[in-house]
Amino acid sequence: MRRTIQNLLAAAVAVTACSSESTRTTPSHDSAIASPAGEQATPGQPGGAGSAGSYVGMTYDTLPAGVKSVGGAILSNPGDTRGDYAFDRVTTPRGDMIWLDTVGARTRTVRAELPIPPLARDERVFISSCDAAGHLDPRVIAVVVNEPNVSRFAKVRQAWRANLRGARFEIIPVAGIVCEDPGSGPS
Repeated sequence: MRRTIQNLLAAAVAVTACSSESTRTTPSHDSAIASPAGEQATPGQPGGAGSAGSYVGMTYDTLPAGVKSVGGAILSNPGDTRGDYAFDRVTTPRGDMIWLDTVGARTRTVRAELPIPPLARDERVFISSCDAAGHLDPRVIAVVVNEPNVSRFAKVRQAWRANLRGARFEIIPVAGIVCEDPGSGPS
């Protein structure tokens, strides 16, 4: 019995060591940063209780100075008392990112932020136009290889799914993800 406990402890230490090693060398794109309920940022300045300079928790009616919207999508969420959500792809002084916002009558609140990794020349980002396991999943965001003369992109380099309830982006496996260019449908 004592030998079993020692083996289990040794395994736990090894797993912990491996886990901490991977977190040092692999950048995290998960945005589980949260802010206290009701906290608002001054327009024009990043706010929130997360890391310094985080936009999480910021409520805005116009984008802050230095932030520009370059696209997005509304995520209708029937039955959720918090209302609808939106993806907003933005350029900020801290780099390009995608915000998960709750949409109010006149304002939006940033619930999570996903830094977009540096893109290679042959890559592009798809928002809300990807299938996961053969079904459209508007919560999926993916970095794909931009192949010429195709409308469906199956070479996916990285993918995330917005967890609306948890207010974060979660990395998901790329197997089975296919994205479609919304502007390439039949005319």
